[in-house]
This record gives sequence, structure tokens and C-alpha cells, in this order.
Amino acid sequence: MKEKLITFLKANYIVWAYLGVSLLIELTGVCVTSGIFLIRNPLMFFSLLAIFSCVLFVIKSQRARYWCAFAVLTAHFAIDLVFIIVFEMTGSTFDYSMLKLRGDAMAIVESVPINFVFFAVSGIALSLYLILARYYLKKAPAPRRILPRGATAGIMAAVLALHAGTVYGQNYKYNPADLSYKLYSSGTATYFDNGIVGNFVGELYKGAFFSKVTLGDTQELDNFIYGSVSEPSPYFGTAKDYNVVTVLAESFEWFSFMRDLTEAGLTNAYPNGHGKYLPAMADAKTAAEEQDAFLRTLYPNLYTLYDTSVVGLNNHAREKTDISENQSIIGNYPTNCYVNYDYADNTIPYSVPNILRTLYGVSSYSFHNGEYNFYNRTVHHQNALGFVKFTASEDMAEEHPDVFFDYKADRQEHNLDDQMMRACAAEMFPADRRFNTMITSISMHGKYAYRSNLKQNYKTLFERGVADAFFAPEDLETVAELEQTYGNVWTDDLSQKAEETLKNTLDKADIFFHYAAAALEFDKSIGTMLSYLQNTVSEQTGKPLMDNTLIVLYGDHNVYYQSLGEQVKNIYMNDHEGRNFTDLYRVPLMVRIGNTGITDRIHKFTTTTDVVPTILDLLGIRYYDAINYGTSIFHADRESIIYSRAYNVFITDKLYFSSLSNIKYKSPDLTDADMESTKTRALTLLDKTSHVNRIFYYDYLSGEKAEEYYAKLIELNAAQ
Repeated sequence: MKEKLITFLKANYIVWAYLGVSLLIELTGVCVTSGIFLIRNPLMFFSLLAIFSCVLFVIKSQRARYWCAFAVLTAHFAIDLVFIIVFEMTGSTFDYSMLKLRGDAMAIVESVPINFVFFAVSGIALSLYLILARYYLKKAPAPRRILPRGATAGIMAAVLALHAGTVYGQNYKYNPADLSYKLYSSGTATYFDNGIVGNFVGELYKGAFFSKVTLGDTQELDNFIYGSVSEPSPYFGTAKDYNVVTVLAESFEWFSFMRDLTEAGLTNAYPNGHGKYLPAMADAKTAAEEQDAFLRTLYPNLYTLYDTSVVGLNNHAREKTDISENQSIIGNYPTNCYVNYDYADNTIPYSVPNILRTLYGVSSYSFHNGEYNFYNRTVHHQNALGFVKFTASEDMAEEHPDVFFDYKADRQEHNLDDQMMRACAAEMFPADRRFNTMITSISMHGKYAYRSNLKQNYKTLFERGVADAFFAPEDLETVAELEQTYGNVWTDDLSQKAEETLKNTLDKADIFFHYAAAALEFDKSIGTMLSYLQNTVSEQTGKPLMDNTLIVLYGDHNVYYQSLGEQVKNIYMNDHEGRNFTDLYRVPLMVRIGNTGITDRIHKFTTTTDVVPTILDLLGIRYYDAINYGTSIFHADRESIIYSRAYNVFITDKLYFSSLSNIKYKSPDLTDADMESTKTRALTLLDKTSHVNRIFYYDYLSGEKAEEYYAKLIELNAAQ
């Protein structure tokens, strides 16, 4: 018996090698993404291992086993590597809906942060398998059948049954029409839950077999949609009959133009931001005052908007650009889908463009200096959201070649925001009619490295002395020598060698240097917008357009590219102790109400989903608010809560958690009342999201239902 066991072990050494290497690859992947060398629920992964092991046992050739196992291990390594890259770029695990983004994948991936630990450990393990397992091919005895064919088939059937049971067990509770279970789940929203391969395969099963949404009771759904009407805030109607301009600034953070956020009570909020790199002053107090004054001259237009706006100092965002964009136009977002693709042709009568068209005949236009097909905006914005036209970088380059140059198409660099603003200002802000304009910028989006089209901004940072702190003396000397040799190095006329030298020198700087240069570009674009609105006379009122234009500017998400936000704030995703972890996702929100001079400061917790209710509130529009996730920022007694569809987490300014059993950050001053309030708000939001899932899945508000919605909306606002 002992000899048979030894022979069995030797004859199947490739199976044991496969199991060991596969387990090491998976646990290493989980460790580098979650910080734990363990899988909490490994059943899916183990059932897959069992299936592939059975296949190897059935193969009777050691050489065939060797190459089959190597192919499976290589695929395993590749899958883990891809999802580790995605996780380190975005902080999110794979979900089935991501398959919709496969056409945009290369445009999204601007830098590929290969994790050295995973690559080294897994690469060494694969190499050892490749060498050692092949070495033993001639020494190992041939595989032998030790069980009858019927028993072998039975074992395979049992393994497949285990796998099927695991799939069902992980997904049977999932119900897009009732998401309340998410608040009580034991998930961590990391690969610690099921492993990388386990999560990947589980999501494929969930998307293919468990994602159907049930319509349910349509009368109940109608009662939900029309069951609640928005209540006016103290600012209701302040911007009645105004034009609307909504600016989504990609990767826009307060530290892009501020030293600190003292108005929000956040001192030393950005220890590795502007304050670190600005010229040193005599003492701390003088330094702060002088640095703030200096930044006002460096970013004058953003400060002008800040000084003349209602500011959400406690505003947070934890989504991808397309989700934040939709939230600021329709006020909600379904789970486990990408509406730009899955529901691009839906009817969404409650979008801001559709509401303004229905009530006042306002035509809405959308602009983005990115590619026209990215995120399927050309279809989605015009078909579902209600914009008359979506203008992208290709259109701008074709229609305004004297002003707009398509750097993305020519040099693979982000296009310039100010070029977009100058090229399209007359279309964005027409003087002959009331308008609603959506502008999405791109200059501040990562990757943060040398860009030839930011040379004038680099020049500004050098001339103002800001660059001195970013470079070693020898690098400053290199730039000085280039200037001495070529005169103005901040042009496109440099030789290839000089251009390469300049690039290599500037790329030595901290990535914040490149972000600061990109922020200068965005500041220019805001200056162009404010100047145009102030100096262009409305044909309807005979006054500057600014007098009756509402401007809402917000950051779509924190600067997650290259972990810049973590670096500047000294708050890291895997370290939730000490400083308020939710501040990592605190981003700007500024609302300028024409030339009214209203400059309130909002300290309550706000989110991107509050943009639509705030716009409608200021315009004096009543609406059915049950399907809106947020509330007007001017309702002092009502706070929103974030449930991030992309990251599967809940966020307030005191809590960050994937479920009540897995709280990743809790503020020291959190009270029992705060906890109860959070639970109530979370369940309310999940209920709203469950209904929104049903509405989107069945395009419920289309056709006659859309006409019914519009009729009720008109009736609701008839007396306004």
C-alpha cells in the first residue's frame, strides 16, 4: 500500500506542481491588492482547481500534462496580472459590466503599473515549474489508472456539482430589484473575498445567469416614481429662467489650486501639495498667507469662481467619470451596468435636458475635448440624455482648426481645455436663446508626465519660481542651458534632441508638478468662460450673459492616477488609521448663481448626486424626487450618502464601509445617532437604486409612460 501511494504521488507530480504554483499565484495576487495572504471564501477558486486537476488526472501522457498545466498556469498568471493592474489603477475589482468597456480599454489605460512583487513571485514560480517539472519528465513513472472509469466519471461529476453549487451559493441572494442585502453582506469589496480568479469567474456567472431584473408590481413602481415631490429650499427659484452651465472637471481636486482647505477646517490637508513646493517664507503664519496670495495670482480664475460661488466644502465623489457625468445629468445610476452602453437608447424623461426642453423649450448641448466614441457618448448623450448634439474633439478640430488642435489624435496627449473653451464658446453660450450646456474637461486627467502641449504652463511654473523646488540643481542648469542655446525652449520648434532632453529633464519632477501644470490649463479655460459670459450681451435681456447664468463646477472623482491624491493628502487606501480616510474622496463643488453675489459655504456632506436636485431647486422647478439619489445642497437638514456602484462601498464624511459588518474607516467622533442615520440613509438609497434598476432594465419610462411623466411634470410646475 505504501509503495502504491509513493508511486501515485510520483506519477502525478505535475498535478501537485500545478496546484502549488496556482495557489501561490492566486494568494500573491490577493496579497498585493488586499494586503492579506489569504482568501476568505476560496470555494470558487478551489472548485476551479479541482476541475483542472481532474482534467490533468485524465490525461495519460506526462508531456501532455506538463504543457496543459503550463498553459492553464500562464492563463491564470495573465488574468491575475490584468486585474491587479485594473485594481491598482482604479481601486475596483472586476465586475461583469466592465466587459462593456473593452472597446475603450486602451484609451483608459494611459499607464500600466506592473506590480513588481506579483510579477516577481509568480514569474519565478512559473519559471521553476517550467524548468523543474520538465526535468522530471523522464524520471517520473507513467500515469496509471487507479480507479475504474465509472468511479473517475463519478468524481468528475461530483467536482462539477461542487462547482455548480458554489456558483449558486454565491449568487442566489443577488437581486438587482432588492439591494437591501448589500448593507448586511460580509463582502469587503476586495479580492480577499473570493480571490482574483474566483471573483472573475463568479462575476461572469452572475452577469450571464443571475443579473435579470424582475419588473415586479407596476402599480407599486408608479407609486414610487410619483409618490414624492421635491420640497423648495430657501434658495428655491433664485436662478429662475437662468441659463445652466455644468462643468465636469476630470480629476479636479482642491489641491490643484489651493495650498490648504482651511475654510473646511482642514489644516495641513495637503502636506505634499503646493505648500510643500512654494518658496519658503519667514515663518509659518506668514508663509501660509503669502503662499495663498501667491496661488491666487497663479490660478486667478479658479479663485474668482471660488470667491463668487456657493461652495460645497464637504463634497465627495467615488465613481468613474461616466458615472459621475450621468449622476450630474439624471441624478441616479443603476447597479451592475454601464448605462452609456447597456441603456444608451433608453428614454430618461427626468434628465435635466429633457426637463428643460419639456418645460421651457430649452435646447441642451454637450461638449468634451475627448474622442467622440469614448464611453459611447455620441449615442447616449443624444438618444437617452436629451442633448441636441454632443461635440467631441474630432468635431472641434474640424470645425475650428484655427483654434483647436487634436493632440490626442496627433501626439497621444490630452487635449487642451482652453482651446476647447475658446473654439466652442459661441456654441456653448449662445446669446440669442436660453441654453443648457454640459462641458466635460480632460486636461487634468492622468497620466501625469511630460506633455509637449503644456510647455507654456511649464514655462509659467519656471518663471514664477515654483519649479525650483521640483528639480535638482543640475536639472535646473540643464533647462537653463537649453534656454541659452535655443532661446525659447517652450515652443514646438525645438530639435528632436533638445525636445528629448527637455522631456527627460522635466519627467524627473514629482508628478504633482505635471498636475499643477495641467491645473494651469484648466484655470485658463475657466477664465475664458467667465470672460465670455461677462462680456457677451444677451439678446433677450440686453445684459451680460453672466447675469442670468447658473454655473455648476465639480470634480468627477479624486486623483487616483499614479496615486497622486494619496500622495498629496498623505492618506493611503490600505491605511485607514489616523486621518479621515473619506477625505481622500473630498473634491470641489462650486455653484455660481449669476452675478447675484451669493457666496454661501456648505459644510454638510454632499455628493455628485446632489447636482441635479440643486440645479432644479435653483431654477425653481418642482420634480418627483423619489428616483433622485441626492438632495439640494441648500437643504441644511438633509444629507446624502454615497453608495458607489463602481467600488461597492458606502461613504459619508464619518464612515467608509462595504457593509455594516465590514467598516473600513470610522471617525473617532461617530455617535450612535450618526450610525443610525447612516443606516437609514443607506437603506433608503438602496431602495431607490432597486427601483431605478427596474426602470432602466425595462426602459419603463418610455413611450406612453414618458408622455405621462412629462404631463405630470408640466402640471406640477404650472403654478411656478
